[in-house]
Amino acid sequence: MRCIPILILHGLFVLGGAHAASAKTETGMLGGAAYRVDLPPGWTSGSGLVVFFHGYSDQPIGYAENEPLSPMFDPILREGFAVLQSGYSRPGWAIEQGSADSERLREWFVARHGKPSRTFAMGMSMGGALTVHALETNARAYDGGLSLCGAIEPSDRMMQRDFAVRAAFDYYFPRVLGELVPVPSDYVADGATVTRIAAAMRANPKATASLRAVYGAGDLDSLPGVIAAITYDVKEMQQRTHGNPFGNADLVYTGSADDDALNDGVRRYRAESKAAAYMARWYTPSGELTRPLLALHDTRDPLVIASSAFEYALTVQRAGHADRFVQQYVKQEGHCAFTPAQIGKAFDSLVEWARGGRRPPSGAQP
Repeated sequence: MRCIPILILHGLFVLGGAHAASAKTETGMLGGAAYRVDLPPGWTSGSGLVVFFHGYSDQPIGYAENEPLSPMFDPILREGFAVLQSGYSRPGWAIEQGSADSERLREWFVARHGKPSRTFAMGMSMGGALTVHALETNARAYDGGLSLCGAIEPSDRMMQRDFAVRAAFDYYFPRVLGELVPVPSDYVADGATVTRIAAAMRANPKATASLRAVYGAGDLDSLPGVIAAITYDVKEMQQRTHGNPFGNADLVYTGSADDDALNDGVRRYRAESKAAAYMARWYTPSGELTRPLLALHDTRDPLVIASSAFEYALTVQRAGHADRFVQQYVKQEGHCAFTPAQIGKAFDSLVEWARGGRRPPSGAQP
């Protein structure tokens, strides 16, 4: 899992529990994307289904039939829900591909196994954005959604913030990393890159404190990995859009120890319109939320900042659907650092809400 430097969140790399072990697993390829389906014992078309959207991966994701399923899915299988996962036909910020590939897989599942009684979307990190996209654009297929550490603010806003922080990093720590526009094609966010960034930050604690203040999250342990990761993300989006989607020309930086010096000295860039338009298309939430959505964040997530989810709360409020969204948090540090029990509790709350039960409370997870 990339907990930084490269984020790969698809729930397969830790041994599963008894329920995962007893599930029937189907794997294969569909439309150029690998897939995995796990069916608990006794599953029928009257049972439920979870369509899981994995997070950002810098490499294509495949599934082996004998590969253990993450225990994060144990509470879901225990409730009798099948779990469906697409590896997407393209790695990176694959909102476009992930949405189409997952919908194709869901339709294939229904044709093969029958229509489930209930279907829920669930995603981690980038998969949270895909969960929102699924509920807003294909509500007929879903009864609700669970976003875990989800990047559910407008994608261009999130990555613009990251780009601006990387530009600020270059101001405070010149020549540590290469060009930003474009990021060199051979750039990798590996351990050596993180070590180089961390050494520079340790050598200049005043500049590090300013960078942390500008970014708004992370510490000396996590921020070097964040800088390495977002640089890779910028490279991938520049390649995907055949241009530069990001700019800081009209940004006034605040929060540093000397904002005037930073604003006068930071290198400025402008986004290319066609590239920026793609970034906004995949994906800017509309707030047209007609199914319940529960979001869960770690309060000290260094990569997808927990406060960023409030942007989606405002979006659904403007669209008149605020009653369909609840944001909860757990007091933990790390990106998507949830226990299976916390995920199970959130999922159970969502299912009860979707059945017409009590709306979960906002705030700390009960």
